[in-house]
Amino acid sequence: MTRIIKNMRDGHHLNSAYWQNYKNALPPLPPFLVEAAIGMLLGDASMYRVSTHALIKFEQGYQQLAFISHLFELFAQYCFMTELGVRMTLSGPRIGLIKSYWFKTFSHPSFTAIWDLFYVDGKKIILAGLVLNHVTAVSLAYWIMCDGSLNGNTMILHTQGFSLDENMIISSELNQKFGFNSGVIPHKNKYWVVRIPAANAGVLRDLISPYMIPSMLYKVPK
Repeated sequence: MTRIIKNMRDGHHLNSAYWQNYKNALPPLPPFLVEAAIGMLLGDASMYRVSTHALIKFEQGYQQLAFISHLFELFAQYCFMTELGVRMTLSGPRIGLIKSYWFKTFSHPSFTAIWDLFYVDGKKIILAGLVLNHVTAVSLAYWIMCDGSLNGNTMILHTQGFSLDENMIISSELNQKFGFNSGVIPHKNKYWVVRIPAANAGVLRDLISPYMIPSMLYKVPK
């Protein structure tokens, strides 16, 4: 039986000197990608610390193939993968069909710097100053594409993975940074999310419109 060697690309294993040298020669992450990554991590992207440095894993549901493909193209230089990974549905009416698409980056010092903004003892948290000092219009656009939903002209940021105190930090710093009148509201009687009201629709639209990809324009307020 022939053994299939995994994690091979261009004739070299991921852990080979060839790919280690490639990673070591990579330039720092460009500012646009740093800002986009921060937005995605405020959504549902995740990070892992492997040996010295960190990496990012991006995953989106099957309906958002255009968005995850866009992200894959943006971060291609920082990825060993050459195509998206696929996660299948294991039960329910969509059993056997694609559930989500994903990819992960190399570990790299630029991702470690982002890790240090978000992670304490291996857990993603929101610290005071994160939004105020590091979230830009680009970050906000990618955050909304990843984890925002529009109800009329009211934007909901699905921050239910964070505590009430963390949501309060997010809302307060968004208001300071962008002049919003956002607030924290309950979700399903046990979580909290951030609501940006319809009164801020014009400001929000002007901030995020330049960075929204075509398949995500439905999330731009009118």
